[in-house]
Amino acid sequence: MRLLLITFLVVWATICSGQVITGFSGDIGNGSQLSIQGSGFGPKEQSSPLIWDNVESGEFSSAWSSTNHLSLSNSSRHPSSHYSGTINFQGSGGDGSYGYGTAPGSPLSERWFVQYWFKLDTNFDWGTSTYGNGDENLANVKIFRMWNPGSIDENFVIALHGFVGSAPYSSEYITDPGGGRTLHGYMDDWEKGVWHCLQFEYKESSVNTQDGTIRVWFDGDLALEDNTIKTREDYSVLKRPFIVGFYDSWNDDNSDRDDVYFDDFYVDNTWARVEIGNAPVYSQCTHREIQIPNSWNDDSISINAQFGSFPESADLYLFVVDGNGNASPGYLARGDGEPDPGPPGEPGQPTRISGP
Repeated sequence: MRLLLITFLVVWATICSGQVITGFSGDIGNGSQLSIQGSGFGPKEQSSPLIWDNVESGEFSSAWSSTNHLSLSNSSRHPSSHYSGTINFQGSGGDGSYGYGTAPGSPLSERWFVQYWFKLDTNFDWGTSTYGNGDENLANVKIFRMWNPGSIDENFVIALHGFVGSAPYSSEYITDPGGGRTLHGYMDDWEKGVWHCLQFEYKESSVNTQDGTIRVWFDGDLALEDNTIKTREDYSVLKRPFIVGFYDSWNDDNSDRDDVYFDDFYVDNTWARVEIGNAPVYSQCTHREIQIPNSWNDDSISINAQFGSFPESADLYLFVVDGNGNASPGYLARGDGEPDPGPPGEPGQPTRISGP
C-alpha cells in the first residue's frame, strides 16, 4: 500500500509539473560537481543565484547593502561549515539591528526566491508587549521585506508580532491589500539551539489587482500560501528584497543577551532552483538543502552540490523547481529506500507552522 501511494504521488507530480529528472552524474557532497539530465527544466536567465552567502570565505558577501551589527561566528550549521553570521540584539537602538539587505544596485524583478537558515541561542527571548510597555524588545521583528527603489512607499513585509503572538504579513501603503492570514506558533515552534530554514517565494501583483503571491516554508513545511495579495497599487515599478534575516524594529533597553545565528543565504530573482530533500515528493520533505547551479538548460543543469546537514546515511532526492514554482518528482540521488512521505497535505491552504 505504501509503495502504491508513493507511486501515485510521483506520477501525479510528474503530470502536474511537466519537468522530470532522468539521471545525473557526480556525487552528492559539499562542493562536488553534479550534472543533472532531464527535460522541461525551463529557462533560467542567470545560472547562478544573485546571492549565495555561506560565509565560508570568512567574510560576508559584498552583494549585501549592509551587514550592520553582524559579526562572524564559528557556530557552524553542519560538519563541513566553519562560519556563520551572528547578531546580539542586546542594546540595539533606533531601528534596531538587522542582518542582510540586497544592494541598491541589484535588479528589480517580479518574482523572488529567498532562503536563509537561522538558530536562536538559548538566551534568546521574544518580546510580548506593545512598544513602551516593558517587554517590547524582539516583539516586532521583520523576517522578510520587499522594498521599492527611491521614495516609493509601497512595500511588502512579514513581521513577528510578540504582542499578539502571531506573524502577520501585509502590503503597506496599499488600499485593500488582501491577505490577512498569518504565520502562527513561532514562539513555541521555533526551537532554540536548533538550526531552522525559512524559504520565501514572492510574486508581485498586477497594478491595483489582488493576484500577487507569497509562499513561506518553515523546515520544509509549507507554512503559508496566499495568491490573493495586492503588492502594487499606484506604481508599476518592481521591488527587490530589503530585509533578509531579522530586523528588530523596537529598541532593546534590557541588559541580557539575545543572540541569533544565520547561514546559507540564497537570493534569486526567479523561482527556478535545484534542491535535495529526504522524500520522493517535494511537499513531503521535512529537510531540504538548496543547490548552487553554474549552468542551466532545458534538459541539463550543472550544480555545485551542497550536502548541508544531511547525515551520511540519509536517502536523498533531487528536485528541479521551474520558474513557476512547480517541483519535479524526486529523483533518488543517494540511498536505496523510499521513506513514507505521509498523507498528502491540503494544497493551497495556509497551515500552522510546526516544529522540526
